Amino acid sequence: MANLYKYSVQEAQNAAFGQAGSVLAKTDAVTAKIGVFIAIQFIEDSVFESGSTGLVAETTQLYPDDTGTGTSVSASGGAAIDSVTFPQGMTIFGRWTAFELASGVAIGYVG
Repeated sequence: MANLYKYSVQEAQNAAFGQAGSVLAKTDAVTAKIGVFIAIQFIEDSVFESGSTGLVAETTQLYPDDTGTGTSVSASGGAAIDSVTFPQGMTIFGRWTAFELASGVAIGYVG
C-alpha cells in the first residue's frame, strides 16, 4: 500500500494530483483509506446524499460539505451542497475523507 509520507518531491507532486488511487462511486458511501479525496469527477449528472455522509470535508468549513454553512473563503456563502446537481464532466477539487451519492456516478481521486 502507498505511503504518502515517504515520497520524493516528484512522487509527492504526483500524489497531489490523485495518483494514490481512485474509486468509482455510484450510490455507495466511499471512504479514503489512505490520504483524502483531492478531486471528484462526475461521470453522470450527480447529487450528493444529504446529511453527514454526503460530502465530508477533511477540515470543517474549509471545503464545501454537507454540514457547513460557510467557508473561510466566504462565511456567508453557504457551503452545504445538499440538493445541488453537479453536471457530467465537472471536476471539483478539495480535501474530503468520504462521500456518498444519492444519484449519478463519480470518480474520487485520492491524494
